Amino acid sequence: MSQPVSVRMPLREFIRSSGMISIGVALARLLGFGFSMVLARVLIPEDYGFIQYSLTLANFVALLTIPFGQHVLARFIGGVKDQPEDLQAFLSTAWIMLLGLVGVTLLVAVPVLALIGRLNLGVIVVFLGFTLHFGYYGLARGFLAPGRLTIAYLGSNVVQLIAIVLVYVVLRETSPMPALIIYGASYLLPIALLQWRHPFPMRFRLALPDRASVRRVLKYAAPIWASHVAYILYAGVDVLLIQHFLGDAAVGVYALTKTLTMLLSFVPTGISTVLLPRIAAEQRGGHLPLVRNTILASLGVNALVLVVMVIGYQPFIRLVFDEVYVVPLIVLLLLALSEIAFGVHGIVTAVLLGSDQPQWETVSRVVVVIVSVLAGVILIPRWGLTGAALMMALGGVAANLTYLSLWLLKDTRHAVVHV
Repeated sequence: MSQPVSVRMPLREFIRSSGMISIGVALARLLGFGFSMVLARVLIPEDYGFIQYSLTLANFVALLTIPFGQHVLARFIGGVKDQPEDLQAFLSTAWIMLLGLVGVTLLVAVPVLALIGRLNLGVIVVFLGFTLHFGYYGLARGFLAPGRLTIAYLGSNVVQLIAIVLVYVVLRETSPMPALIIYGASYLLPIALLQWRHPFPMRFRLALPDRASVRRVLKYAAPIWASHVAYILYAGVDVLLIQHFLGDAAVGVYALTKTLTMLLSFVPTGISTVLLPRIAAEQRGGHLPLVRNTILASLGVNALVLVVMVIGYQPFIRLVFDEVYVVPLIVLLLLALSEIAFGVHGIVTAVLLGSDQPQWETVSRVVVVIVSVLAGVILIPRWGLTGAALMMALGGVAANLTYLSLWLLKDTRHAVVHV
């Protein structure tokens, strides 16, 4: 594959695209919260906690396929999207690799889940849904198609909400398993409709991929996989430890507040989604002003959201759900701090991945896992849900301090070389 052509995205287009995705993510998350709201109202906390625990397990099962679609596809498509021959060559390699990753995952995950007594149809369906969703996510991200990405994101959440209301409100289902199957299967319909009406310029070809292309992709993907493993460990270790020490009911109570604080991820997610392919296409330095300005914009918006969240949290939970789901305000604040910190981390990560420096993210994720696991094992048995929230906040701060330390170390080495 030839080198990417430098094609700069105008600032106005960057703002429009990231804004569209931020709004789309916000609407999708609101619909997703509707999904959680319905389930939390009709199921007991133990069953709601089982659903959240199973979704966490599915994320672990999808350790190989999610980052391949979300980051690897986006990075390489973003670099060659205007070069048809190189684009098709990469996609032919990528599809074979993705199918192989799905096969390897199932061969390993099914017996392991059966051995630990956690194998169920819902987890497998959610894994396949995650793989499909993030594969399309990577395509839309790489082709700089925020409209289709937003529709796919919103569409799956609309399907989820409609199906959950039908099954749990109209038909009065009380088992948690249908919710998992609905969650995983909901990704299929909007993506199928989008590819039928507005397909991306690609074709499937079952043939052995070029070894040099595979090696190039694997070389780029390896540190991303490592960092994603660390991210999933961090993102899910709170649920795993809460379930282990406190039980499914505590998971359900905690997960509802954690879902609320995800409102703070909307803006940074939109920015980082557009930022990676833009950086990959430009292939030039001097990104510091762009990073600074986008981080400041994200922090400004999230400060306003946090004020509203703190004021309305307890009345909202009591009105819509039940007193049992109310957690101390300190838990809300610590989880919010974690979301804000990782929003900043995600923006910087998008620049690093687009600049072919994924190893920085890998280092930061490993540091986060070490800090979080140690903190969780110590804090959760002692302070319960407050300890879990503090663990998450410490992880977010550690992630950004790692980037700052690596940057300062790089500058120090650069200065020494030039003395």
